[in-house]
Amino acid sequence: MIEVDLVTKHGKKALGMEEHIHHQTWRQRLPEILLEIGIIVFAITLSIQLHSWHEHSLERDKERKFLLGLRQDLGHDIQEMQGDSASYVTQYKAFRYFRALTPQTQHPDSLQQYSWTLRNTTVLVPNASRFEGLKSSGDLDVIEEEALLNGILDHYQELVPGLVSEADNFSDYKTQTIGRYLDDHLAPNQQNLAAVMAVGPMQNYLSHADQIPYILKRYHDVMQHSRQLIRLIDARVGEH
Repeated sequence: MIEVDLVTKHGKKALGMEEHIHHQTWRQRLPEILLEIGIIVFAITLSIQLHSWHEHSLERDKERKFLLGLRQDLGHDIQEMQGDSASYVTQYKAFRYFRALTPQTQHPDSLQQYSWTLRNTTVLVPNASRFEGLKSSGDLDVIEEEALLNGILDHYQELVPGLVSEADNFSDYKTQTIGRYLDDHLAPNQQNLAAVMAVGPMQNYLSHADQIPYILKRYHDVMQHSRQLIRLIDARVGEH
């Protein structure tokens, strides 16, 4: 390293180890010794500072690449959440329709429009691998701005898991109750669908559609927070 060479070269000189100055006394050599010591200190300090600047530049580059990738992940998640939200709105309408279904209101168009809602599962699959990778490597501190880092942590450790858990619970409930009951009682041609929907157990199962507005609110909150993170990322990336 450059500082090692400088210490070797100038250190010997400062300590009076070069032959041509052996005849001088230490008092005569004092200014030269101090100068050489100053050169050594300056060289080492400069080398350390340059190394620090280089490391900082690498960290900022790493931060920028991560944030740009995260912005893309958030955008994809927003698109998926918009589709999921539309699905839940349709499910809510469908469950209200099925709770009031009678042979007189049973129409092929409505059945075709809503029958899929009885068995489907709608759960967000977040693009979280980039965040999890940075977290597992212990490099989250590469994100310098505290507000942005806290927002990312809240998003992936609280908001998204909360949404996924609530949606997953509702989908599991549908599968274990509505799906199972239809398997046991619905005719292959679905001619008895109105009768199956009217029985007490199915009416109770369908009443759990009241959970859907809360799930939709979760989706809205996470999408809103995603957009806030994107704005913070844009501001941060724009600084560099």
